[in-house]
Amino acid sequence: MRINTNMSAIIANAQLSKTEDKLSLSLERLSSGYKINHSKDNPAGLAISQKMKSQIRGLDQADNNAQDGISVLQTAEGAMTEIQAMLTRMKELSVQAANDVNSVDERAAIQEEIDSLNAEIDRIANDTDFNTKSLLNGDLQRRVYSNVSDVKQMEVTDGFSDGIYGITITSDAQKAVVKGNSIGMSDTETITKELEGTITINGLNISIDVGDTLGTIATKLAEGTNMAGGTIINVSPSATTDKAKYGDTEGYESVAVRSGTAFVFISAESGSNETMKVECDNVALAAKLGLPQSEVQTGKNVQADFTTQSGERVGFANSATMSTYGNTITVRDNNDKTFVVKVPENVVAKNGGTVQMEQEVTDMGTMKVHVGANENQIIDINLEEISVETLGLNNMNVYTYENASRAIDSVDAAITKLSTARSKIGAYQNRLEHTTSNLGVSEENLTAALSRIMDVDMAEEMTEYTQANVLAQAGTSMLSQANARPETALQLLQS
Repeated sequence: MRINTNMSAIIANAQLSKTEDKLSLSLERLSSGYKINHSKDNPAGLAISQKMKSQIRGLDQADNNAQDGISVLQTAEGAMTEIQAMLTRMKELSVQAANDVNSVDERAAIQEEIDSLNAEIDRIANDTDFNTKSLLNGDLQRRVYSNVSDVKQMEVTDGFSDGIYGITITSDAQKAVVKGNSIGMSDTETITKELEGTITINGLNISIDVGDTLGTIATKLAEGTNMAGGTIINVSPSATTDKAKYGDTEGYESVAVRSGTAFVFISAESGSNETMKVECDNVALAAKLGLPQSEVQTGKNVQADFTTQSGERVGFANSATMSTYGNTITVRDNNDKTFVVKVPENVVAKNGGTVQMEQEVTDMGTMKVHVGANENQIIDINLEEISVETLGLNNMNVYTYENASRAIDSVDAAITKLSTARSKIGAYQNRLEHTTSNLGVSEENLTAALSRIMDVDMAEEMTEYTQANVLAQAGTSMLSQANARPETALQLLQS
């Protein structure tokens, strides 16, 4: 028997210390709910769990991002819904104007409402925003850069990948032009009874009355031509078109109204469907003003083709087809791929020959919604510009039956284009809604996986705790008895 070294107490104390450590660890797990509270508990598990936590937080924020994207699309569609309501009203007005029972004044009232609706369409397109981001003014559509000045990309659908697309312009679009002969009326002359009559511009009648001066007639013709969908200028009798100056005046140089000048009537827009029809029911009046008694001229569309290099089209597939109207070039391909570009009126004339236009399509400009927890997990939302110009409603005119009939077609085309844009937004919304559902499932499954790593099994841990607690009590009792064993040595000393 030894007094200085109580091995029984040392052994009992060591076991009790281990039991206390287990008891403390069990208590920590039970009170925190986690089985990994320190890196020493499970180094690998801690590393995995921290990645999972950041991933879950990222998924949660990605879900919020997708919800914000849906809100953006709902805002844009709300504005489009109102624009579509205005287009429906414009269709109604155009049909009303196409009825010849309407007088010029009544058609003028209809035109005023149409102009007001067009102004509101542009205002809505410019002012509709979300968190200060404009949605319908073209700021959130794909960026396309051109090597030719003043080219406007009207549309490029998602099917066209990033890259350069080549179009060769061979001939400018032209407006319809009717040029008169020399005016045989001086500034001081007035219209006599024999000269009075009616001049008709694109179906709009303009009365030339007794006592009208050349200045009065010029004003009447200017106002009437403008209402009929065109413009009128005065040129010198020998004036010919200067192709280098194509534009609003189709290359004619305007001069002041005076004896010896000639009238030139020009349509408002270019294209093969644009006409300028000038008629006069009085032969003497027509001769006096240098006007044709009856003449109809039509405009021309821009002429273009695909640019080729080494026998291959630049950018466009061989299945793509091209059509032109006015200054607009439209390329269509399989799967409803559409590429629409509007070129300046006199681009060929200014450059002195054919123009090879390169349109560089990029992925910039679109609204990128980050819908994942990792880099580059995004959805590109391409919101096309919605304006009077892109809808094809600029220069809309209903002052005559012919123009009102054409306005009906223009509004129908605008409604189709806007409906397509709305359908695209609806597709984006459905996609984002599926994205949010997928994010929810991913977050749920990842959270369950994290729980299996991090969360303590309370029943199992309670069993461990109970075991450690019982061992602690037993260890304490045994340590007490081990400490008491040296007392037996006293019996030897007493004897």
